[in-house]
Amino acid sequence: MRATLPSVLTFLAILGFSTLAADDLSLSSGNSHLIAHQDASSYNLVLQNDLLTPAIPLPIRALGIVVNDTSLEGNYTSLKNAGGHLMASGTLTSPHGTHFIFQDDYHPLAQGAWQLDRTVTIAQPNPNDLYFNSVFRLESTRTQVITETEVFVPSIWYRTNFISNPHGALATHPEDQDFIFREDRLPLPLVVLRDPQNGNTLSLLHAEANPTTFTSDTGVARVIDERLQFGALGISRHTTTSLTFLFPGSEGQRNHVQRSASNRWAWRSHPVKAGIRHQYQLVFQTTQTASYPAAVAQTWTAAFDRYHPQVRPVNLETAYQGLIATLDHYAVGATQGYDAPGFPFSIKLPEGTVRAYNYESGFIGRQIPNAYYLLREGLKQHRGPWIKKGSDILDFWATQSLLPDGLPRTWYDPSTQPQQHGTWRHQDNPRGGTALRTACTGMEGLLAAWKTSAQNGITKPTWLASCVAFGDWLVAQQNADGSYYLAYDHALTKGVHQPRDASKTTTTNSIRFLCQLHQATHQLAYLQAAQRAGEYAYKTSHLPYAYVGSVIDNPNVIDRESGQEALYAFLALYDATHEARWLEAAVQAAHYTETWMYAYEVPATEGTPSVGFPSDRSIVGQTIIASGQSGADLGLAFSAFEYYRLYLFTGDSHFLKIAELLLHNTKQALNWDGSLYPEQPRGLQLEAFTVTLPRRRGVMECLSWNFAAHLDPLVRFQIQFGDFNLDALEKLPLSQRQELNQSR
Repeated sequence: MRATLPSVLTFLAILGFSTLAADDLSLSSGNSHLIAHQDASSYNLVLQNDLLTPAIPLPIRALGIVVNDTSLEGNYTSLKNAGGHLMASGTLTSPHGTHFIFQDDYHPLAQGAWQLDRTVTIAQPNPNDLYFNSVFRLESTRTQVITETEVFVPSIWYRTNFISNPHGALATHPEDQDFIFREDRLPLPLVVLRDPQNGNTLSLLHAEANPTTFTSDTGVARVIDERLQFGALGISRHTTTSLTFLFPGSEGQRNHVQRSASNRWAWRSHPVKAGIRHQYQLVFQTTQTASYPAAVAQTWTAAFDRYHPQVRPVNLETAYQGLIATLDHYAVGATQGYDAPGFPFSIKLPEGTVRAYNYESGFIGRQIPNAYYLLREGLKQHRGPWIKKGSDILDFWATQSLLPDGLPRTWYDPSTQPQQHGTWRHQDNPRGGTALRTACTGMEGLLAAWKTSAQNGITKPTWLASCVAFGDWLVAQQNADGSYYLAYDHALTKGVHQPRDASKTTTTNSIRFLCQLHQATHQLAYLQAAQRAGEYAYKTSHLPYAYVGSVIDNPNVIDRESGQEALYAFLALYDATHEARWLEAAVQAAHYTETWMYAYEVPATEGTPSVGFPSDRSIVGQTIIASGQSGADLGLAFSAFEYYRLYLFTGDSHFLKIAELLLHNTKQALNWDGSLYPEQPRGLQLEAFTVTLPRRRGVMECLSWNFAAHLDPLVRFQIQFGDFNLDALEKLPLSQRQELNQSR
């Protein structure tokens, strides 16, 4: 039975709090109540939600200051109800006599959420007080060990952090007391705490954040400057476990300011002087969620809606044609003196010159998928040179890459010496042998190219034969539990390719290829292998919420791409079987994956010219790659098609918004209109960069996967729906779009 507001006040009185009348100094928002209690001449606030179990009021530690390394806390001295707002004020005084004056405005929002508008000013500053930070805490009242608590901090902390993350990552040391993260490191400035025993869920969001900084915001030594205008959020564990907001945004007790996750703080503070003012807005909420995945989806979506990220439109047709023309521009073969045809692995920016011609079939290299896109557009436009370039590359991989038993070799270094052949990389490959993900993403492209050619009356039996040989290898190699290893040696030991990396976390990488091969050949063995792999992934990835391992050059860590691969896998199984649980698993993977995407603006450093990602372009739509580092890229662009399909399957318009952002905003660093790199091909863009420190510093190279990330969803939209213009698609009747979505 739910508690009523009077019973809540009675409960507080039993605890020893002297409460005031509800209509005086208490407010309600749905089942949530903000309640004042008075002790002598001061006031405290507690947060009560009738749905929480047990119904214990949660203390709000609102007045907090760290000045000269000394922590001060206190209570409000004034509190009044002003038209549905609780207006609170109080002063903290440093040992040297400086007054820090808090003016706080609390008011209810929808669905039991609350907003705090805060202003902190300084009076009678003492020159012995050099620096300060203000603090807000919402306590959970529990003291359980952190490994028994479920935490969500976008791109930093998920349920399995203490199991799956590398030692150098943030939030991997359960003995720590503080887990506070700079908000410019987070795709949204959000932290969530959930009790798995009863579903009680607390969330804290820094709303309207504009995290500006300046060039001297570097290093782990304390920086004191009023231009630091960003916060930090996380978990503090002292007497209780609390959601914490710190302003300016210091990071500790471990930090990644120097990427070492050293056990020390990287403090950022404001000077103590007249005229310094803290102004920020926080949104907090207590609720119950049915599961950790539900908590992630609900709190992220609410924060996303609050920030309402804007689509930055580009001309998709112009971008598409520019990417195809770029592939044509850089493709080489015998006429350029190479013993094997292909695209460059890396192109220098901004000059557009080639750094290296070496070929990787899938993953970062994407040789085969890129050849497929060029071939397909050549067939559409009747462009013979494009058809030949694409076909030559595909012929090379189909006839030369497979070992006798069907395992593909995935990396080739071409030769430019007459009468000499290039070399296949074997164990000197830093990824070791053949990585499952590389092989599958490459062979998916070859299978798609075979299908497109057949539809245009061109027979390519060797292409299909290569796909079948690899499919047969996957069927024969599958472990008894349905899994696959991350990578396999090329050499045979007792007739078997031994695992180069025995991790099984990338099993999802095989599933979409196997489903597509079943569709192409109607051989049941491939679908059965996909289902067995799906069962393994469901148990080891979906149920424990453990998306790990698909960034294979940084293996076996929590990452974004494992969410994408799970989305592709479970959606492929749903297409093949129409079992609802596969769609549910795809939806969960999609919600997880989008939490790696920046959904608010993080501006470039003040006064610093662009050294990578353009300083005047939006960060929204770019994504953190993996935990344990701060690299970001456009890689979620690959998934625009799948998010649109989920929108049609579920009716959830949130997925439509994500699809729009991934189609358009991911091209903010693409030279689609020629403005970023004048006179250079329009498919160029930097490979990766940092959103946090050093802000927008880029890897000034364009890798061949960058082309595929944009082209892959555009091609899939054309095949499935006939158009990649969502505005045009959305004008079609819903029933027609849903019918197109079901066709394969």
